[in-house]
Amino acid sequence: MKKIIILFIILLLVSLVNAQIAIKSFRSIPEKVLPGERLRLSIILENVGSNKTEDILVKLDLDKLPFAPLVSSSEQVIDEIKKDNEKEVFFDLVALPNADAQIYKVPVEISYSQIKKTSLISLEVNSKVNLDLILDSSELIKINDKGKVILKFVNNGLSQIKFLKVILQESPSYEIISANSIYIGEIDVNDFETEEFTIIPKTKNPQLFFDLEYKDFNNNEFKEKKAVNLNVYTTQEAKELGLVSQGYNWVFIILIIIVLVLFFIYRRKKQNVN
Repeated sequence: MKKIIILFIILLLVSLVNAQIAIKSFRSIPEKVLPGERLRLSIILENVGSNKTEDILVKLDLDKLPFAPLVSSSEQVIDEIKKDNEKEVFFDLVALPNADAQIYKVPVEISYSQIKKTSLISLEVNSKVNLDLILDSSELIKINDKGKVILKFVNNGLSQIKFLKVILQESPSYEIISANSIYIGEIDVNDFETEEFTIIPKTKNPQLFFDLEYKDFNNNEFKEKKAVNLNVYTTQEAKELGLVSQGYNWVFIILIIIVLVLFFIYRRKKQNVN
């Protein structure tokens, strides 16, 4: 009886050694998927053993991942793979709308001939970045005024922004008094940062030109050019709009003071004469 058991174990071990199914390669179409976007996952399995292998079950473990099966299930069955041959299986998936931008490790369970093993593949979720540049406030009213311009950098995308650097370009329309380059760093999703530049406008309604350099969560580099419009008036326009005090008001006040002083002097002299 013991000999039979030992023989059975030996035969089983030989069978397990001879049957070896491994993942040869995999690919995702598209290679990087956006949240809410569909993808087709291709996995190529190879029989590296010495015997034909039958009834191979391939299963994706998506329980803790932001992916869901679509047309097909998360399991596929291969009837057989002959020695040194390959078979390809497909999985139609969708990245959930709340998927964060990152690379996900996906466990792939392969079962056959009383063998069950797990291999890891990767799927990448890549979110669109959207960095807005908004004029928050300005101290500038008229040409040749010196003042601060406060800008708001808003992350309206679905991916964190990293290593943000802002450069205010030189222009004949304005003179830069402060540093023209600022490093901001990170801006989280649905968040913003404010920074300021000090300038002197040389023309009416100048545009400020900026170069923005940053990376997304997956270290993809982005370079953008953006412009911000300033409302700057001539001195005459600012006076007409009541944005600055009229110069003649001071003259008028001084004249009134002089008239009042002369009037009191006259009154006093007249009282002394009487």
